[in-house]
Amino acid sequence: MKPQAVFQAYAKEISAHTNTRRIANDSHGMIYEIDGTGGSGRVEVLALFPGVFLQFHCFHCKEFRLPVKYNINNGLKISFCIDGRTEVVMSDNLCLFMEPGILSLDTRTAQDVFRFPGGHYQGVELFLHNCSMENDLPEIWKIPGIDPRKIRERFCSGNHNYTTCADKRLKALFLSMMDAPMECRPEYLKIKTTELLFLLQNSFLPDKSKSVSLMTTGQVEIAKQIMEMITGDLGEHHSVESLALPFGVSASSIKNYFQGVYGKNISTYLREVRMSSAAVALRESTRPVAEIALTVGYENASKFSAAFKKFFGESPLEYRRQSRCGI
Repeated sequence: MKPQAVFQAYAKEISAHTNTRRIANDSHGMIYEIDGTGGSGRVEVLALFPGVFLQFHCFHCKEFRLPVKYNINNGLKISFCIDGRTEVVMSDNLCLFMEPGILSLDTRTAQDVFRFPGGHYQGVELFLHNCSMENDLPEIWKIPGIDPRKIRERFCSGNHNYTTCADKRLKALFLSMMDAPMECRPEYLKIKTTELLFLLQNSFLPDKSKSVSLMTTGQVEIAKQIMEMITGDLGEHHSVESLALPFGVSASSIKNYFQGVYGKNISTYLREVRMSSAAVALRESTRPVAEIALTVGYENASKFSAAFKKFFGESPLEYRRQSRCGI
């Protein structure tokens, strides 16, 4: 495929899916919406150079399907998470998790399901099609000597993926892309993309982060079953050892799997779910505080009230009164 035809082919494939709709489109880019489970998403695509486009993602849903297959082989995808968390199953059946501040360079193809454990995600993605790396490079890249093939070889040779916590320079660069001035946005983003590639090619970056690991689909499934077990009845209490027993793995493995999928440890996740459930009960029912405390796992109403106030900044009764008064 010629670099000039990449964007047109991508736009045509997007339009073919029943859960997508283009709301803006021209020869230089498009904006489309995607219907997902429990909400929707919005994607802006800018064709900065032939075969090279920049995407801004904003999703408020649990998951969506989009069977668009980039011909990623020998190409390169550079992703940065601004906010939220995403789970993507790659072509080798390993799951990549992105959370705020994480940078990923990848040569693998994503499968068609994208999930958001927290219900939202915002990020930036730069895609360089393989044909764009084998043809004449943009003039703006020639001056600083940018060669995307060197970047691909530096970070993705062998294991096809590099994932780490972005440093201050890269974080600031991606945030500046999000806030590009409207009066000169296309050219500004071309310059920022060039700056990004220059830094990736020439600056020091840490080794692949061990804390940002790829997980197998089996490990992800265990974490999700653990989530269902601990939230199925908030009045119950589970030790990590008892949670691990049915799966035949260690307690430390359970902790790692859960942290990898949900971005927080089991106790923090469960505390947030309990407080959220208690808040709903306080707003929408007249049940006594002591009864609500029991249903979310607190035998002592005073301990529940203290935990609730620490979490929300006000006591359960104050929260109920203000929510009903509309304050």
